[in-house]
Amino acid sequence: MMSAPDTNTETKKPAHKTPIAGMIAVVVFAFGLLFILVTWLSYSGNDPSTDGATEGAVSSEVPGEGMPTPAAAE
Repeated sequence: MMSAPDTNTETKKPAHKTPIAGMIAVVVFAFGLLFILVTWLSYSGNDPSTDGATEGAVSSEVPGEGMPTPAAAE
């Protein structure tokens, strides 16, 4: 049966402080980026002045008198 040669975790704590601090820093940075993204999307999400859906859109006008309908054009 094999077991760990040294299971004293108190002596291993100093070796793990730097990687744990790095992981915490990365998580804080990721949450900061997420907050910035959500804030930016909420401020610019539904601004009608920048909506490009109207450019090149299909006209919804009903053909009037004198204008050929698609069935009559055939």
